Amino acid sequence: MFGKKENIVGLDIGSHSIKMVQVSAKNGSLKLLNLGVASVPREAFAEGRVSKADQVARCIQQLASHLKIKDKLVATSISGYEVMIKKIELPMMTEAELENRMQVELGQYIPYNIEEVDVDYQIMDLVKERPNYMDVLLVAAKKESVNDYVSLIRMAGLDPVVVDVDFFALSNAYEAVYGLQEENLVLLDIGANKAIMNITSKGIPIFTRGISIGGNQITHRVLEQFKVGPEEAERLKLGDASDKGSVHDLEDIYVSVVQNWVNEFQRAIDFYYSNFPERKISRILLSGGSSRIPGLNQLFRESLEVPVELFNPLSQLEYDSKVFDSAYLDYVGPQMAVSLGLALRKAKLK
Repeated sequence: MFGKKENIVGLDIGSHSIKMVQVSAKNGSLKLLNLGVASVPREAFAEGRVSKADQVARCIQQLASHLKIKDKLVATSISGYEVMIKKIELPMMTEAELENRMQVELGQYIPYNIEEVDVDYQIMDLVKERPNYMDVLLVAAKKESVNDYVSLIRMAGLDPVVVDVDFFALSNAYEAVYGLQEENLVLLDIGANKAIMNITSKGIPIFTRGISIGGNQITHRVLEQFKVGPEEAERLKLGDASDKGSVHDLEDIYVSVVQNWVNEFQRAIDFYYSNFPERKISRILLSGGSSRIPGLNQLFRESLEVPVELFNPLSQLEYDSKVFDSAYLDYVGPQMAVSLGLALRKAKLK
């Protein structure tokens, strides 16, 4: 699969925008080669899923053309809502023995018809309390969902060689720029319609959760309260002046919606602690297009009493200042976390 010399394109397909990243790895560091974001037509997605594949494919094709991307190999990811991730404990065995056992016993771990899913698994570590057992991370995705993404990318004239899971792409981006951390970290990527949460310890995902929060909730509130169309609501959300409503009204919407985000996130954290009471969270890192809302860090920090930072993975990458504007990279960086993690599927550090 990776015998070619092309640098793989990390492609993050969101309901609000499409993100592409290419990087190269040399002498233990990563260099940014290409980067771009393109808006997706509002009607191209319905209930968080692609409803008009031809429109999305056209956006991907146009962005690749605009960025002058010559390499066709693409890594993309499916949403955490479309996969099942489960950690199981099994007696110590070789990888060959594990493969044989999974072929026989897989049905007891997967709540789907085995014929309808693609399955992958990986040995993670020894079980701390049971030294003769090992943790195995099991991932299952509906074949229909995987095939839909593969067909979409091929429709755009690109070659899909990796279909990852957004949870793992997010943690790969963090690990690539900051290395393995001993602490328990929360990576929370907030997009337009959903957020993905991955709690990691030493680079290993120990808890993943999809949360139904996103920037479109603010847009919808602005649309309803100010009686404007979708495009103007989006502009108002981003701070454009208007005579349709006051700044105070807009601030009230922000505070109300974001407080709901914090409450939803708090419920996910409470569930995490009910399963891992001894693994205290040390930091929360926010990414995604909706993480740039002014004051979001502070509100999360005050409500959860845990240090909260904005995660910009591009800040640690080398780049040509004649090609990329540093201010733009600072602005767009948090939005590119998943796409960078996908691009790393080819650019292994050496």
